[in-house]
Amino acid sequence: MRIAVLGGDGYCGWATALYLSGKGHSVAIVDNFVRRQWDHELSAQTLTPILPLADRLRIWNQLTGNVIESYVGDVADYDFLASFIRDFQPWCILRNSARPPTP
Repeated sequence: MRIAVLGGDGYCGWATALYLSGKGHSVAIVDNFVRRQWDHELSAQTLTPILPLADRLRIWNQLTGNVIESYVGDVADYDFLASFIRDFQPWCILRNSARPPTP
């Protein structure tokens, strides 16, 4: 199955992407890195250092032979979202977020 994980750079999204990829699904992570931007602006650091997404994807591929694709952009941007859907053609989309959707 082709599965897109929105917010895949985050704690829950990353674990979800790894699990699904490990089960043999074709997985794409979609993220705009807004949380990383907030941390940078506030000069905040995580208690446990987290490698950049590109590094984690490369290591995952080296360890498992599985490829997780990465798309950087904001799903609220119609042009980006339409381009992603045309390119990846997901069968389903999972949303991972620590905050509820804005009405």
